[in-house]
Amino acid sequence: MEGLFRYLGGYLLVELSGYSPERLLNLCSYHKIDLWDLVCVEGKYRFYVRAGDFKQMVGFVRKSKSRLIVLEKHGLPFFLRRHRRRKLFVVGIGLCLFLLYLLSLRIWDIDFDGNSYFTDELLLETLSEQGYIAGMEKRVIVCDDLEMMLRETYPEITWVSAQIRGTRLLIQIRENTGILTVEPVDETPCDLVAACDGVIQEIITRSGTPLVAAGDTVEQGQVLVSGVVELYNDSKEKTGEHLVKADATILAAVESGYEDRFSLEHPIKLHTGRKRYRLHVWVFEQKLSLDGNIWGFEVYDTTSEQGQLILGEDFSLPVRWQMDELEEYVESSALYSESEAKALAEAELARFLEGLEKEGAQIEKADVRTQMINGECVTLGTLSLVREIGEEAPISGR
Repeated sequence: MEGLFRYLGGYLLVELSGYSPERLLNLCSYHKIDLWDLVCVEGKYRFYVRAGDFKQMVGFVRKSKSRLIVLEKHGLPFFLRRHRRRKLFVVGIGLCLFLLYLLSLRIWDIDFDGNSYFTDELLLETLSEQGYIAGMEKRVIVCDDLEMMLRETYPEITWVSAQIRGTRLLIQIRENTGILTVEPVDETPCDLVAACDGVIQEIITRSGTPLVAAGDTVEQGQVLVSGVVELYNDSKEKTGEHLVKADATILAAVESGYEDRFSLEHPIKLHTGRKRYRLHVWVFEQKLSLDGNIWGFEVYDTTSEQGQLILGEDFSLPVRWQMDELEEYVESSALYSESEAKALAEAELARFLEGLEKEGAQIEKADVRTQMINGECVTLGTLSLVREIGEEAPISGR
């Protein structure tokens, strides 16, 4: 934006030389005259200065016994002076400036900052439903109302700040994704049965009647904790039964088979080096596509780059673009080497074991072997685990 103001007011490239040019620079600093891109070339100083400030500097030349020469003139005033006889051109510039003024009265870009749980697309859709869209007039936007609307719509958003910068609507958000939601608890009476064969390592019962102990060998489907709680009186006589939802932590040592196989032959892409480009331009949401010649491209990879036309930092215009790069390739196939196949098998086994650990299982031993059989990489073996084996089941005999 600073560059735009300099252009509108006009600026000069000047050369300073003489007996004491440093004194003139000090006078400029004292009177707060802005100089930029200052360089020293063969004992002479060159720099840029605004046209209005240059008139003031002329009075310092005699005091500093220096010499000041104008090398170049830049900016709108000098441009108009050079083309003052081209009236239609000057009128066109005026119309362009008037159009920019009209565009500056509206919002052309809505940006979000700080959101991670809620995507930009979701938030834009919510704003659109409430009438906040690109192209709306800035004067009808009440930032306080917009902030309240987002907080009420999304309780996970704890703080919102909306502000208008140029033709951009910037919305800063802070989320609280740690809000707890209470799930309804199912209290239907049930047993806990073994999900697989194993040897009980530890059992901690919270409700129900335990039927096994540490060291017991159990089979799949066997009742481990019963949901039937027997009631006794002071004389230890059974007076009845009470059905509960069995709840316990039951850890058991189990043996689990592991198998993974995949073909050594796999598809690959051979890029031919031929590329084409496709340009999409949106002006006031009206799309214009300029397609390059893609004839002869049967299959290709596409990478895209997007952007919006912006003047300065915050003056967004209703012009968006997307450039697609299309890179042609030919489909082919290749064979994994034995070392490559084993590396892939080991990586898959590591992902599988990591998934078991995330579920709470303890990996005691992994006895697996990888072989190449009939064009396949086959991994077979046994995993020794300590894991939770209790699963809910209807109370038996009821």
